[in-house]
Amino acid sequence: MKRQIVLASQSPRRRELLSKCKVPFLDVKPNSDEIINNDIPLNEAIALLAEEKALSVFERYPQALIIGADTIVVDNKEILGKPKDEEDAFKMLKRLSGKRHLVITGVALISEEERLRFYDETIVEFYELSDDMINEYIRSKEPMDKAGAYGIHGNGGLFVKRIEGDFYSVMGLPIARIYKLLQKHL
Repeated sequence: MKRQIVLASQSPRRRELLSKCKVPFLDVKPNSDEIINNDIPLNEAIALLAEEKALSVFERYPQALIIGADTIVVDNKEILGKPKDEEDAFKMLKRLSGKRHLVITGVALISEEERLRFYDETIVEFYELSDDMINEYIRSKEPMDKAGAYGIHGNGGLFVKRIEGDFYSVMGLPIARIYKLLQKHL
């Protein structure tokens, strides 16, 4: 019998990405605090957050393989989370305009036999954005539930001049690496 896979996330983007692996899975809301440990390097702290999410779901599904993930946007060593409101979204997008920033996605795979965590880093460069472009994007409501106030998979992708790294990691899950790992576990 194949092992049950559980995605410790309610993110529609992560569900969409994991479905590319053509394996059945449940998605379950994790129960974790999402507090970043400032005593370790940021990329490792994000991987640790992913592990904490996975572990909170593993308690309820101990026979399953749990996948946890967390994604942040970093500009000049400052984390840009989800915007609090439209004004905050505008400030974030204005800040990212015409510049490069870092997206870190931490991932954890937890099972009875193994605990694996890692992170993926991608550099994203934006074109210069006019205030009108930013305001139009904010009116769409797309940026309001996304780290850094943009979704690369949606209309936020129109701002992206180039990326260095994994496009899918910026969406929230480095799916090619996940796929390879799932092949080992199933």
